[in-house]
Amino acid sequence: MNLRHHIPNACTLLNAFSGMAAIFFLSQGGIDKAMFFWGLCYVFDGFDGLLARYLKAESDVGKQLDSLADVISFGALPAYFLFSLCEAENTVLPLGCIVYLLGVILRLARFNVAESKTIFFQGLSSPLAALLVGWVGIGLKPLPLFCYPLLAGLLAFLMNAPLPLLKTKGFQYVPRPILMFAGFGLVLGIGLQLLFETSLLIPLGLLVYLLLSLTTFHRLKDKS
Repeated sequence: MNLRHHIPNACTLLNAFSGMAAIFFLSQGGIDKAMFFWGLCYVFDGFDGLLARYLKAESDVGKQLDSLADVISFGALPAYFLFSLCEAENTVLPLGCIVYLLGVILRLARFNVAESKTIFFQGLSSPLAALLVGWVGIGLKPLPLFCYPLLAGLLAFLMNAPLPLLKTKGFQYVPRPILMFAGFGLVLGIGLQLLFETSLLIPLGLLVYLLLSLTTFHRLKDKS
């Protein structure tokens, strides 16, 4: 393996580093620094794949390394974040956090050994699930304690459910008028966020993504 193959792998390791840094700062009460490094996880997670394709440096090692890094950044980190939202003496929430982490591990293992060549993922991706966890913890007012383990269990289920969700290359199969309408909805969400300081952009974006994926799946299925 030459130097060209190590560049995307180094980016993947920076993803894992950022995830561990975020966990560290969360444990010290540094929420702003933790959120900064959590954001970096998404940056590095996106760039490692782009670099691998651009440099033609895709490899089995890189694929496995990416999932191992994601277990930290989009598994252990959001699980610990959920745990940090409640009192330490709560005995139910840790179980929910463990279920969430197990759901991420199972999701990534399935992806590694049974990656489909279709334009759809099977189940909610771990980065999107982690994004929803972050929104619940930051964008919403504190919820009753029992909501957090329920959320953890629900997301663990959705990550491993037979739910067809579009990959990036699958958006070319979405009719342009529908894409334009979805884009308008997201712009509207951004406007509401700026004008009224709401926190609906992330759930609205996920809802639009879900609707686009399901409608595209059923439309292509009916044609086949």
